Amino acid sequence: MIDQDFKIETDQLELRFTQGRQANFFISHKPHHVNITYPPQTAFGPLQPWLFKVVTEALRKQAKAILPLRLHELAAQHGFSFTRVGINSARTRWGSCSSRGHINLSLYLMVLPQTLSDYVLLHELCHTREMNHGPRFWALMDQVTGQQAQQLRNALRRYPSPFR
Repeated sequence: MIDQDFKIETDQLELRFTQGRQANFFISHKPHHVNITYPPQTAFGPLQPWLFKVVTEALRKQAKAILPLRLHELAAQHGFSFTRVGINSARTRWGSCSSRGHINLSLYLMVLPQTLSDYVLLHELCHTREMNHGPRFWALMDQVTGQQAQQLRNALRRYPSPFR
């Protein structure tokens, strides 16, 4: 449930709800920070569908500002190239890469710590060279993660997300 205590706190995003004095909701966006100010005596229960949309759109805005830049940084650092990056609202898949080098990333990557988000970005970048999950793919993943691919993969699987 999204209520006054709902928050996302990772090293790449802080999203909080704060009680205000006005009669309306107000959303403040800064890089890596979102504050949603709510009116006094807000009944959160009936607002759940709307609140989910508000939080989702806040994540989308942050993801569009942060993830493509980070993907470009990691691609340059490790010698990868891709043709396009898109942000979507997939809840069952963190990312995907097409055979044309088009990378799609879920806006829900913003709820992860940056090490796990980077793991997903590197995973998709590796798919620009190896379009499968065979031994060469995992060797490449180990190379770009400092031999940490399996540990990061396991950590991602165990990570509790408020939306997945």
